[in-house]
Amino acid sequence: MAQQVTRGGPQMSRKLRALLIGSLGLNLLVAGVFVGGVLRHAGPHEAREQSDLLVRVLDKDDRRAIGRAVKEAQGGGRRAFWAAQRAALGDVAAALRAEPYDGPALQAALARKSAHLAQTRTAAETAMLSRFEAMSATERAALAERLEAAIARGLQREGRKNDTREP
Repeated sequence: MAQQVTRGGPQMSRKLRALLIGSLGLNLLVAGVFVGGVLRHAGPHEAREQSDLLVRVLDKDDRRAIGRAVKEAQGGGRRAFWAAQRAALGDVAAALRAEPYDGPALQAALARKSAHLAQTRTAAETAMLSRFEAMSATERAALAERLEAAIARGLQREGRKNDTREP
């Protein structure tokens, strides 16, 4: 006779198993949405980390006014900016692939990319200057204090990051 093998411990019902699998799927879905949101918004966070410190210490209204001016100069904001950057980088990639190597074409593509970045930077600086001109002496002094405090915080952070001494 064939022996029947039994498992040790209680059996899980099909309903409970389906419920656990559904719960796992829902948890993975929520985690995916969370990770996707973090990755989608990582761009601005990274930009904030690397952006001009002067822009970061401005108040919300000043940053928005500068942002509007830059958006107008770019002809459509962040999407237009990145579309132009992708096009410029596409030109760089094409020049890198060219056979035979065409140094002047690569140099021209890099110059177009740099010119686009410089145009955006110039628009931001022009907008900042007009905001600074509209500020009172007290407002400019307060801005200078916030800037100096941010510089000190950044230097402290850099010191910790680059500190290779043992504790």
